Amino acid sequence: MVSTVLLDTLQDPSKEINGLYSGQNPDEFITTVEQHFKQLLSPHDAFYQIPPLSSSHPPIAHRQRGLVRFEAMVQDTSASPEVYLGIMENGSHCGWGIYEHTIRPTDRDTDEPTLDYNQLRERSSVWAVTIPSQTKWSEDEFNGTDFPTPTQHNEYTCPRKYKNPSSDSSAFGVSLKPGEVKTFVGILDEEDLASEVEEDEVQKLPVIHVVFTLDVASTTAAFDLKALRDTLPDDISITRQELLQWIADEGLGGDTVAAEWVLLLSLSKVQSRTPPMLPLSMTLAAFVDPVDKEAEEPTIVPILRQLLSAVSFMPLSLERLNKTFFLPTSVDEDVHAGFLQQSIGSCVIVSESGIKEGKVTEKGLRNLDALQSAIATQTISYVFPYSSYTFPVDLMFLVLTRGRKSAFVKTELVIPLQSTLPPDQLARVLYKQEGNIRLPEESRLKAFRNYLKTSRELKVSLSNEVGKYIEDEFVRRRQESTSTTSSEDLAREMTIAKLLSASRHESELTKETWKAAVEMDQQRQMATK
Repeated sequence: MVSTVLLDTLQDPSKEINGLYSGQNPDEFITTVEQHFKQLLSPHDAFYQIPPLSSSHPPIAHRQRGLVRFEAMVQDTSASPEVYLGIMENGSHCGWGIYEHTIRPTDRDTDEPTLDYNQLRERSSVWAVTIPSQTKWSEDEFNGTDFPTPTQHNEYTCPRKYKNPSSDSSAFGVSLKPGEVKTFVGILDEEDLASEVEEDEVQKLPVIHVVFTLDVASTTAAFDLKALRDTLPDDISITRQELLQWIADEGLGGDTVAAEWVLLLSLSKVQSRTPPMLPLSMTLAAFVDPVDKEAEEPTIVPILRQLLSAVSFMPLSLERLNKTFFLPTSVDEDVHAGFLQQSIGSCVIVSESGIKEGKVTEKGLRNLDALQSAIATQTISYVFPYSSYTFPVDLMFLVLTRGRKSAFVKTELVIPLQSTLPPDQLARVLYKQEGNIRLPEESRLKAFRNYLKTSRELKVSLSNEVGKYIEDEFVRRRQESTSTTSSEDLAREMTIAKLLSASRHESELTKETWKAAVEMDQQRQMATK
Protein backbone atom coordinates (compact mmCIF):
# COMPACT_ATOMS: atom_id res chain seq x y z
CA MET A 1 0.00 0.00 0.00
CA VAL A 2 1.35 3.43 -1.01
CA SER A 3 1.76 5.85 1.91
CA THR A 4 -0.06 9.19 1.86
CA VAL A 5 3.24 11.12 2.00
CA LEU A 6 4.62 9.16 -0.96
CA LEU A 7 1.41 9.58 -2.95
CA ASP A 8 1.29 13.34 -2.32
CA THR A 9 4.95 13.67 -3.31
CA LEU A 10 4.41 11.75 -6.56
CA GLN A 11 1.41 13.85 -7.52
CA ASP A 12 2.64 17.30 -6.43
CA PRO A 13 6.43 17.37 -5.95
CA SER A 14 6.42 21.18 -6.27
CA LYS A 15 4.35 21.46 -3.08
CA GLU A 16 6.76 19.08 -1.33
CA ILE A 17 9.72 21.26 -2.37
CA ASN A 18 8.12 24.48 -1.14
CA GLY A 19 7.20 22.72 2.11
CA LEU A 20 10.91 22.01 2.64
CA TYR A 21 12.00 25.60 2.02
CA SER A 22 12.31 27.91 5.02
CA GLY A 23 14.71 30.62 3.94
CA GLN A 24 17.83 28.50 3.36
CA ASN A 25 20.56 29.57 0.98
CA PRO A 26 19.06 28.72 -2.45
CA ASP A 27 22.25 27.00 -3.61
CA GLU A 28 22.48 24.85 -0.46
CA PHE A 29 18.77 24.09 -0.70
CA ILE A 30 19.41 22.07 -3.88
CA THR A 31 21.32 19.53 -1.77
CA THR A 32 18.53 19.49 0.82
CA VAL A 33 15.93 18.65 -1.84
CA GLU A 34 18.14 15.96 -3.37
CA GLN A 35 18.72 14.25 0.00
CA HIS A 36 15.05 14.45 0.99
CA PHE A 37 13.67 12.98 -2.24
CA LYS A 38 16.39 10.33 -2.42
CA GLN A 39 15.71 9.21 1.16
CA LEU A 40 11.97 9.08 0.50
CA LEU A 41 12.06 7.42 -2.92
CA SER A 42 15.26 5.38 -3.18
CA PRO A 43 14.00 2.29 -1.29
CA HIS A 44 13.10 -0.38 -3.84
CA ASP A 45 9.34 -0.48 -3.21
CA ALA A 46 9.00 3.32 -3.20
CA PHE A 47 11.19 3.76 -6.28
CA TYR A 48 8.99 1.49 -8.38
CA GLN A 49 5.93 3.53 -7.42
CA ILE A 50 7.40 6.43 -9.41
CA PRO A 51 5.82 6.37 -12.91
CA PRO A 52 8.43 5.45 -15.54
CA LEU A 53 9.12 7.66 -18.54
CA SER A 54 9.95 5.31 -21.42
CA SER A 55 9.05 4.44 -25.00
CA SER A 56 6.00 2.53 -23.76
CA HIS A 57 5.12 5.32 -21.28
CA PRO A 58 5.88 8.54 -23.24
CA PRO A 59 5.37 12.09 -21.93
CA ILE A 60 1.73 12.31 -23.05
CA ALA A 61 0.90 9.35 -20.79
CA HIS A 62 1.85 11.32 -17.64
CA ARG A 63 0.27 14.17 -15.71
CA GLN A 64 2.07 17.48 -16.07
CA ARG A 65 4.33 18.51 -13.17
CA GLY A 66 4.19 14.99 -11.74
CA LEU A 67 7.23 13.00 -10.66
CA VAL A 68 8.77 10.50 -13.13
CA ARG A 69 11.86 8.32 -13.40
CA PHE A 70 13.78 8.25 -16.67
CA GLU A 71 16.58 5.86 -17.65
CA ALA A 72 18.43 7.88 -20.26
CA MET A 73 21.56 8.37 -22.30
CA VAL A 74 22.84 11.95 -22.50
CA GLN A 75 23.10 12.92 -26.17
CA ASP A 76 24.16 16.56 -26.12
CA THR A 77 25.76 18.67 -23.39
CA SER A 78 26.60 21.70 -25.53
CA ALA A 79 23.61 23.85 -24.51
CA SER A 80 24.40 27.09 -22.71
CA PRO A 81 23.40 27.42 -19.02
CA GLU A 82 19.92 28.80 -18.39
CA VAL A 83 18.96 31.57 -15.98
CA TYR A 84 16.03 31.16 -13.60
CA LEU A 85 14.61 33.02 -10.61
CA GLY A 86 15.69 31.45 -7.32
CA ILE A 87 13.24 33.10 -4.87
CA MET A 88 9.92 34.86 -5.53
CA GLU A 89 8.71 38.03 -3.80
CA ASN A 90 6.50 35.99 -1.47
CA GLY A 91 9.53 34.02 -0.26
CA SER A 92 8.75 30.73 -2.01
CA HIS A 93 11.42 28.82 -3.91
CA CYS A 94 11.28 28.95 -7.72
CA GLY A 95 13.62 26.15 -8.78
CA TRP A 96 12.65 22.94 -10.61
CA GLY A 97 10.39 24.88 -12.98
CA ILE A 98 8.14 26.19 -10.19
CA TYR A 99 8.58 29.81 -11.28
CA GLU A 100 7.75 29.11 -14.94
CA HIS A 101 4.73 27.07 -13.91
CA THR A 102 3.53 29.71 -11.42
CA ILE A 103 3.64 32.60 -13.88
CA ARG A 104 2.37 30.62 -16.84
CA PRO A 105 -0.51 32.95 -17.78
CA THR A 106 -4.03 31.71 -18.28
CA ASP A 107 -4.85 35.13 -19.68
CA ARG A 108 -2.68 36.94 -22.21
CA ASP A 109 -3.14 40.20 -20.33
CA THR A 110 -1.71 38.80 -17.10
CA ASP A 111 1.52 40.57 -16.16
CA GLU A 112 4.52 38.66 -14.89
CA PRO A 113 5.75 39.48 -11.37
CA THR A 114 8.57 41.98 -10.95
CA LEU A 115 11.95 40.23 -11.03
CA ASP A 116 14.59 40.68 -8.33
CA TYR A 117 17.75 40.22 -10.37
CA ASN A 118 19.75 39.47 -7.21
CA GLN A 119 17.81 36.22 -6.96
CA LEU A 120 18.72 34.93 -10.44
CA ARG A 121 20.49 31.57 -10.58
CA GLU A 122 21.97 29.36 -13.33
CA ARG A 123 21.13 25.77 -14.16
CA SER A 124 22.68 23.36 -16.62
CA SER A 125 20.66 21.89 -19.46
CA VAL A 126 21.47 18.77 -21.47
CA TRP A 127 19.58 16.70 -24.02
CA ALA A 128 19.06 13.05 -23.08
CA VAL A 129 17.28 10.29 -24.98
CA THR A 130 15.66 6.95 -24.32
CA ILE A 131 18.39 4.33 -24.48
CA PRO A 132 19.05 3.67 -28.19
CA SER A 133 17.89 0.20 -29.27
CA GLN A 134 16.94 -0.81 -25.72
CA THR A 135 15.34 -4.25 -25.85
CA LYS A 136 11.73 -4.71 -24.80
CA TRP A 137 12.42 -7.02 -21.86
CA SER A 138 15.01 -4.58 -20.50
CA GLU A 139 12.54 -1.69 -20.71
CA ASP A 140 9.83 -3.81 -19.05
CA GLU A 141 12.28 -4.59 -16.26
CA PHE A 142 12.89 -0.87 -15.68
CA ASN A 143 9.16 -0.05 -15.84
CA GLY A 144 8.40 -2.58 -13.10
CA THR A 145 5.35 -4.76 -12.50
CA ASP A 146 3.16 -1.80 -11.43
CA PHE A 147 3.57 -0.18 -14.86
CA PRO A 148 3.20 -2.90 -17.51
CA THR A 149 3.54 -2.07 -21.20
CA PRO A 150 0.14 -0.84 -22.47
CA THR A 151 -1.61 -3.09 -24.99
CA GLN A 152 -2.23 0.03 -27.08
CA HIS A 153 0.69 2.44 -27.24
CA ASN A 154 0.21 6.16 -26.82
CA GLU A 155 1.19 7.67 -30.18
CA TYR A 156 4.05 10.08 -29.57
CA THR A 157 6.55 11.71 -31.93
CA CYS A 158 9.55 13.54 -30.55
CA PRO A 159 9.72 17.16 -31.82
CA ARG A 160 13.48 16.75 -32.37
CA LYS A 161 13.86 13.31 -33.92
CA TYR A 162 17.32 14.13 -35.25
CA LYS A 163 18.58 14.12 -31.64
CA ASN A 164 18.01 10.35 -31.31
CA PRO A 165 20.64 7.84 -32.52
CA SER A 166 17.98 5.11 -32.65
CA SER A 167 15.79 4.63 -35.70
CA ASP A 168 12.97 3.62 -33.36
CA SER A 169 10.08 5.99 -34.04
CA SER A 170 8.91 5.73 -30.41
CA ALA A 171 12.23 7.03 -29.07
CA PHE A 172 12.20 10.50 -27.58
CA GLY A 173 14.35 12.90 -25.61
CA VAL A 174 13.95 15.41 -22.83
CA SER A 175 15.90 18.41 -21.66
CA LEU A 176 17.36 17.60 -18.26
CA LYS A 177 18.30 20.21 -15.68
CA PRO A 178 20.95 19.12 -14.79
CA GLY A 179 21.75 15.66 -16.14
CA GLU A 180 24.20 12.84 -16.63
CA VAL A 181 24.13 9.25 -17.84
CA LYS A 182 22.06 7.69 -15.07
CA THR A 183 18.49 7.15 -13.98
CA PHE A 184 16.95 10.59 -13.52
CA VAL A 185 14.12 11.28 -11.09
CA GLY A 186 12.42 14.61 -11.53
CA ILE A 187 9.39 16.73 -12.36
CA LEU A 188 8.02 16.26 -15.86
CA ASP A 189 7.12 19.55 -17.51
CA GLU A 190 7.13 21.05 -20.98
CA GLU A 191 8.41 24.18 -22.65
CA ASP A 192 7.78 25.87 -25.97
CA LEU A 193 10.06 24.95 -28.85
CA ALA A 194 9.96 27.23 -31.87
CA SER A 195 9.35 25.23 -35.02
CA GLU A 196 12.29 24.85 -37.36
CA VAL A 197 9.91 25.12 -40.32
CA GLU A 198 7.54 27.96 -39.42
CA GLU A 199 8.55 30.57 -36.86
CA ASP A 200 5.01 31.14 -35.64
CA GLU A 201 4.41 27.43 -35.06
CA VAL A 202 5.15 26.35 -31.49
CA GLN A 203 5.77 22.77 -30.42
CA LYS A 204 5.89 21.47 -26.88
CA LEU A 205 9.18 19.99 -25.72
CA PRO A 206 9.19 17.62 -22.73
CA VAL A 207 11.45 18.75 -19.87
CA ILE A 208 12.53 17.04 -16.66
CA HIS A 209 13.61 19.17 -13.70
CA VAL A 210 15.87 16.66 -11.95
CA VAL A 211 15.66 16.26 -8.16
CA PHE A 212 18.16 13.40 -7.92
CA THR A 213 19.97 10.76 -9.98
CA LEU A 214 20.88 7.13 -9.35
CA ASP A 215 23.24 4.65 -10.96
CA VAL A 216 21.36 2.58 -13.52
CA ALA A 217 22.53 -0.68 -11.94
CA SER A 218 21.06 0.26 -8.57
CA THR A 219 17.64 0.92 -10.11
CA THR A 220 17.41 -2.15 -12.35
CA ALA A 221 15.02 -4.76 -11.00
CA ALA A 222 16.72 -7.92 -9.77
CA PHE A 223 20.23 -6.56 -10.38
CA ASP A 224 21.52 -7.88 -7.07
CA LEU A 225 24.24 -10.15 -8.44
CA LYS A 226 24.16 -12.51 -5.48
CA ALA A 227 20.38 -12.85 -5.81
CA LEU A 228 20.78 -13.52 -9.53
CA ARG A 229 23.38 -16.21 -8.93
CA ASP A 230 21.06 -17.89 -6.46
CA THR A 231 18.50 -18.32 -9.27
CA LEU A 232 20.99 -20.32 -11.36
CA PRO A 233 21.79 -24.04 -10.97
CA ASP A 234 24.87 -25.04 -9.02
CA ASP A 235 26.30 -26.57 -12.21
CA ILE A 236 26.41 -23.46 -14.39
CA SER A 237 27.70 -25.51 -17.32
CA ILE A 238 24.15 -26.79 -17.93
CA THR A 239 22.75 -23.29 -18.47
CA ARG A 240 25.82 -22.32 -20.49
CA GLN A 241 25.52 -25.33 -22.81
CA GLU A 242 21.77 -24.86 -23.31
CA LEU A 243 22.34 -21.22 -24.23
CA LEU A 244 25.11 -22.08 -26.70
CA GLN A 245 22.97 -24.76 -28.35
CA TRP A 246 19.99 -22.43 -28.71
CA ILE A 247 22.09 -19.65 -30.29
CA ALA A 248 23.74 -22.15 -32.64
CA ASP A 249 20.58 -23.98 -33.73
CA GLU A 250 18.32 -20.97 -34.16
CA GLY A 251 20.74 -18.35 -35.45
CA LEU A 252 24.00 -19.86 -36.71
CA GLY A 253 23.11 -22.99 -38.63
CA GLY A 254 24.13 -25.30 -35.80
CA ASP A 255 27.69 -23.93 -35.47
CA THR A 256 28.37 -24.21 -31.72
CA VAL A 257 31.95 -22.96 -32.14
CA ALA A 258 30.72 -19.65 -33.58
CA ALA A 259 28.04 -19.55 -30.88
CA GLU A 260 30.71 -19.77 -28.18
CA TRP A 261 32.60 -16.85 -29.71
CA VAL A 262 29.36 -14.84 -29.80
CA LEU A 263 28.85 -15.71 -26.13
CA LEU A 264 32.32 -14.40 -25.23
CA LEU A 265 31.69 -11.24 -27.24
CA SER A 266 28.46 -10.60 -25.30
CA LEU A 267 30.47 -10.62 -22.04
CA SER A 268 33.13 -8.27 -23.37
CA LYS A 269 33.55 -4.71 -22.07
CA VAL A 270 36.19 -2.06 -21.41
CA GLN A 271 38.39 -3.30 -18.58
CA SER A 272 40.94 -0.49 -18.67
CA ARG A 273 41.82 2.52 -20.81
CA THR A 274 45.44 2.68 -19.65
CA PRO A 275 46.82 0.21 -20.48
CA PRO A 276 44.11 -0.47 -23.10
CA MET A 277 42.04 -3.56 -22.30
CA LEU A 278 39.12 -3.07 -24.66
CA PRO A 279 36.17 -5.26 -25.68
CA LEU A 280 36.70 -7.93 -28.30
CA SER A 281 35.52 -7.07 -31.79
CA MET A 282 34.51 -9.90 -34.06
CA THR A 283 33.73 -10.64 -37.71
CA LEU A 284 31.57 -13.65 -38.59
CA ALA A 285 32.89 -14.56 -42.04
CA ALA A 286 31.22 -16.77 -44.70
CA PHE A 287 27.89 -15.39 -43.49
CA VAL A 288 25.78 -16.01 -46.58
CA ASP A 289 23.42 -13.41 -48.02
CA PRO A 290 19.66 -13.94 -47.66
CA VAL A 291 17.76 -15.82 -50.36
CA ASP A 292 15.02 -13.21 -50.02
CA LYS A 293 16.76 -9.93 -50.82
CA GLU A 294 14.07 -8.08 -48.84
CA ALA A 295 15.07 -9.82 -45.59
CA GLU A 296 16.06 -7.04 -43.22
CA GLU A 297 17.66 -8.63 -40.17
CA PRO A 298 19.80 -11.72 -39.67
CA THR A 299 18.32 -14.11 -37.09
CA ILE A 300 21.20 -13.45 -34.69
CA VAL A 301 19.89 -9.89 -34.16
CA PRO A 302 16.51 -10.77 -32.55
CA ILE A 303 18.20 -13.66 -30.72
CA LEU A 304 20.64 -11.29 -29.03
CA ARG A 305 17.79 -8.87 -28.33
CA GLN A 306 16.23 -11.63 -26.24
CA LEU A 307 19.44 -11.84 -24.20
CA LEU A 308 21.07 -8.38 -24.01
CA SER A 309 19.66 -5.06 -22.80
CA ALA A 310 20.58 -3.00 -25.90
CA VAL A 311 21.24 -4.27 -29.43
CA SER A 312 21.67 -1.97 -32.45
CA PHE A 313 21.50 -3.34 -35.99
CA MET A 314 23.51 -1.43 -38.59
CA PRO A 315 22.91 -2.68 -42.15
CA LEU A 316 25.58 -1.05 -44.28
CA SER A 317 24.51 0.32 -47.63
CA LEU A 318 25.83 3.02 -49.93
CA GLU A 319 22.88 5.23 -49.04
CA ARG A 320 23.49 4.87 -45.29
CA LEU A 321 27.23 5.45 -45.70
CA ASN A 322 26.89 8.47 -47.96
CA LYS A 323 23.87 10.24 -46.46
CA THR A 324 23.62 9.62 -42.70
CA PHE A 325 25.63 10.66 -39.65
CA PHE A 326 27.69 8.00 -37.90
CA LEU A 327 29.10 10.59 -35.49
CA PRO A 328 27.23 13.28 -33.52
CA THR A 329 27.60 16.38 -35.67
CA SER A 330 26.84 20.05 -35.09
CA VAL A 331 24.35 21.38 -37.65
CA ASP A 332 23.23 25.00 -37.35
CA GLU A 333 24.63 25.12 -33.79
CA ASP A 334 22.65 22.04 -32.69
CA VAL A 335 24.21 18.60 -32.25
CA HIS A 336 22.49 15.98 -34.42
CA ALA A 337 22.81 12.40 -33.18
CA GLY A 338 25.10 9.90 -34.89
CA PHE A 339 24.41 6.17 -35.10
CA LEU A 340 27.55 5.34 -33.11
CA GLN A 341 26.17 7.29 -30.12
CA GLN A 342 25.10 4.19 -28.22
CA SER A 343 24.77 3.50 -24.51
CA ILE A 344 27.46 1.71 -22.51
CA GLY A 345 27.34 -2.05 -23.01
CA SER A 346 25.38 -1.95 -26.27
CA CYS A 347 25.98 -4.61 -28.90
CA VAL A 348 26.32 -3.17 -32.41
CA ILE A 349 25.77 -5.68 -35.23
CA VAL A 350 27.06 -4.52 -38.61
CA SER A 351 25.87 -6.35 -41.74
CA GLU A 352 27.53 -5.97 -45.16
CA SER A 353 24.88 -7.88 -47.13
CA GLY A 354 23.27 -4.63 -48.33
CA ILE A 355 26.42 -3.27 -49.98
CA LYS A 356 26.13 -3.08 -53.78
CA GLU A 357 28.42 -1.69 -56.45
CA GLY A 358 28.65 2.08 -56.46
CA LYS A 359 30.62 5.08 -55.27
CA VAL A 360 31.47 5.85 -51.67
CA THR A 361 31.52 9.61 -51.21
CA GLU A 362 33.83 11.60 -48.96
CA LYS A 363 31.15 11.55 -46.26
CA GLY A 364 30.90 7.77 -46.65
CA LEU A 365 34.65 7.41 -46.20
CA ARG A 366 34.50 9.55 -43.05
CA ASN A 367 31.71 7.34 -41.72
CA LEU A 368 33.75 4.17 -42.37
CA ASP A 369 36.73 5.78 -40.64
CA ALA A 370 34.51 6.63 -37.66
CA LEU A 371 33.24 3.04 -37.49
CA GLN A 372 36.78 1.66 -37.63
CA SER A 373 37.92 4.07 -34.92
CA ALA A 374 35.03 3.08 -32.66
CA ILE A 375 35.90 -0.62 -33.13
CA ALA A 376 39.64 -0.23 -32.63
CA THR A 377 39.86 2.48 -29.95
CA GLN A 378 36.38 2.53 -28.35
CA THR A 379 36.09 6.26 -28.93
CA ILE A 380 33.90 8.50 -31.09
CA SER A 381 34.24 12.17 -31.98
CA TYR A 382 31.70 14.95 -31.64
CA VAL A 383 32.11 16.96 -34.84
CA PHE A 384 31.82 20.76 -34.84
CA PRO A 385 32.44 23.12 -37.78
CA TYR A 386 36.01 23.96 -36.83
CA SER A 387 36.91 21.27 -34.28
CA SER A 388 36.07 17.87 -32.89
CA TYR A 389 36.17 16.32 -29.44
CA THR A 390 36.77 12.66 -28.67
CA PHE A 391 34.69 10.78 -26.07
CA PRO A 392 35.01 7.19 -24.84
CA VAL A 393 32.42 4.50 -25.62
CA ASP A 394 32.05 0.90 -24.45
CA LEU A 395 30.47 -1.15 -27.25
CA MET A 396 30.56 -4.72 -28.55
CA PHE A 397 30.96 -4.95 -32.34
CA LEU A 398 29.89 -7.96 -34.40
CA VAL A 399 30.42 -7.68 -38.18
CA LEU A 400 28.66 -10.06 -40.60
CA THR A 401 30.21 -10.56 -44.03
CA ARG A 402 29.88 -13.02 -46.91
CA GLY A 403 33.62 -12.95 -47.59
CA ARG A 404 36.63 -14.31 -45.74
CA LYS A 405 36.91 -10.99 -43.92
CA SER A 406 35.21 -7.61 -43.93
CA ALA A 407 36.01 -5.40 -46.90
CA PHE A 408 35.37 -2.23 -44.89
CA VAL A 409 36.56 -2.61 -41.29
CA LYS A 410 39.11 -4.63 -39.38
CA THR A 411 38.13 -6.48 -36.21
CA GLU A 412 40.32 -8.22 -33.67
CA LEU A 413 38.87 -11.65 -34.42
CA VAL A 414 37.62 -13.28 -37.62
CA ILE A 415 35.45 -16.37 -37.07
CA PRO A 416 34.46 -18.36 -40.19
CA LEU A 417 30.90 -19.68 -39.93
CA GLN A 418 31.12 -23.45 -40.36
CA SER A 419 27.72 -25.06 -40.82
CA THR A 420 26.95 -28.45 -42.33
CA LEU A 421 23.76 -27.10 -43.94
CA PRO A 422 23.54 -26.50 -47.72
CA PRO A 423 23.84 -22.77 -48.64
CA ASP A 424 20.11 -22.25 -49.43
CA GLN A 425 19.01 -23.98 -46.23
CA LEU A 426 21.65 -22.12 -44.22
CA ALA A 427 20.40 -18.80 -45.60
CA ARG A 428 16.87 -19.61 -44.44
CA VAL A 429 18.21 -20.29 -40.93
CA LEU A 430 20.38 -17.17 -40.85
CA TYR A 431 17.48 -14.94 -41.97
CA LYS A 432 14.33 -16.20 -40.26
CA GLN A 433 11.31 -14.05 -39.66
CA GLU A 434 11.28 -13.14 -35.97
CA GLY A 435 8.00 -14.99 -35.48
CA ASN A 436 9.60 -18.21 -36.75
CA ILE A 437 12.35 -18.25 -34.12
CA ARG A 438 11.78 -20.96 -31.54
CA LEU A 439 12.12 -19.29 -28.16
CA PRO A 440 12.86 -21.14 -24.93
CA GLU A 441 10.27 -20.99 -22.18
CA GLU A 442 10.20 -17.63 -20.40
CA SER A 443 11.80 -19.16 -17.31
CA ARG A 444 14.74 -20.42 -19.39
CA LEU A 445 15.09 -17.06 -21.15
CA LYS A 446 15.21 -15.34 -17.78
CA ALA A 447 17.85 -17.83 -16.63
CA PHE A 448 19.91 -17.09 -19.76
CA ARG A 449 19.71 -13.33 -19.08
CA ASN A 450 20.64 -13.78 -15.43
CA TYR A 451 23.54 -15.99 -16.45
CA LEU A 452 24.84 -13.36 -18.89
CA LYS A 453 24.44 -10.52 -16.36
CA THR A 454 26.33 -12.35 -13.63
CA SER A 455 29.04 -13.55 -16.03
CA ARG A 456 29.53 -10.06 -17.41
CA GLU A 457 29.96 -8.54 -13.95
CA LEU A 458 32.22 -11.30 -12.61
CA LYS A 459 35.75 -10.10 -11.86
CA VAL A 460 38.36 -12.70 -12.83
CA SER A 461 41.64 -12.61 -10.92
CA LEU A 462 45.02 -14.09 -11.81
CA SER A 463 47.16 -15.86 -9.20
CA ASN A 464 50.95 -15.56 -9.18
CA GLU A 465 51.25 -19.27 -9.96
CA VAL A 466 49.06 -19.13 -13.06
CA GLY A 467 50.66 -15.82 -14.12
CA LYS A 468 54.11 -17.45 -13.98
CA TYR A 469 52.81 -20.45 -15.93
CA ILE A 470 51.40 -18.18 -18.67
CA GLU A 471 54.68 -16.25 -18.85
CA ASP A 472 56.73 -19.45 -19.17
CA GLU A 473 54.39 -20.81 -21.85
CA PHE A 474 54.66 -17.58 -23.81
CA VAL A 475 58.46 -17.73 -23.76
CA ARG A 476 58.41 -21.42 -24.78
CA ARG A 477 56.09 -20.78 -27.71
CA ARG A 478 58.23 -17.89 -28.95
CA GLN A 479 61.27 -20.17 -28.92
CA GLU A 480 59.54 -23.11 -30.62
CA SER A 481 57.23 -21.36 -33.09
CA THR A 482 58.32 -20.79 -36.66
CA SER A 483 56.14 -17.67 -36.74
CA THR A 484 56.67 -14.93 -34.17
CA THR A 485 54.26 -14.96 -31.23
CA SER A 486 53.86 -11.31 -30.29
CA SER A 487 52.86 -9.46 -27.15
CA GLU A 488 49.63 -8.54 -28.99
CA ASP A 489 48.89 -12.27 -29.29
CA LEU A 490 49.43 -12.69 -25.56
CA ALA A 491 47.15 -9.75 -24.75
CA ARG A 492 44.41 -11.16 -27.01
CA GLU A 493 44.72 -14.62 -25.47
CA MET A 494 44.55 -13.13 -21.98
CA THR A 495 41.32 -11.29 -22.89
CA ILE A 496 39.82 -14.49 -24.34
CA ALA A 497 40.90 -16.52 -21.31
CA LYS A 498 39.31 -14.10 -18.84
CA LEU A 499 36.06 -14.04 -20.82
CA LEU A 500 36.05 -17.82 -21.02
CA SER A 501 36.65 -18.00 -17.27
CA ALA A 502 33.78 -15.56 -16.64
CA SER A 503 31.48 -17.60 -18.89
CA ARG A 504 32.25 -20.60 -16.68
CA HIS A 505 31.67 -18.52 -13.52
CA GLU A 506 35.28 -19.05 -12.42
CA SER A 507 36.41 -16.05 -10.39
CA GLU A 508 40.08 -17.07 -10.76
CA LEU A 509 41.74 -17.99 -14.04
CA THR A 510 43.01 -21.58 -14.00
CA LYS A 511 45.67 -23.32 -16.10
CA GLU A 512 42.96 -25.48 -17.69
CA THR A 513 40.90 -22.47 -18.79
CA TRP A 514 44.02 -20.73 -20.09
CA LYS A 515 44.91 -23.78 -22.19
CA ALA A 516 41.34 -23.99 -23.50
CA ALA A 517 41.41 -20.29 -24.48
CA VAL A 518 44.74 -20.64 -26.32
CA GLU A 519 43.42 -23.71 -28.14
CA MET A 520 40.24 -21.83 -29.14
CA ASP A 521 42.29 -18.99 -30.58
CA GLN A 522 44.65 -21.32 -32.44
CA GLN A 523 41.78 -23.30 -33.94
CA ARG A 524 40.14 -20.04 -35.00
CA GLN A 525 43.31 -18.95 -36.80
CA MET A 526 43.67 -22.33 -38.52
CA ALA A 527 40.04 -22.18 -39.69
CA THR A 528 40.54 -18.76 -41.28
CA LYS A 529 43.38 -20.17 -43.39
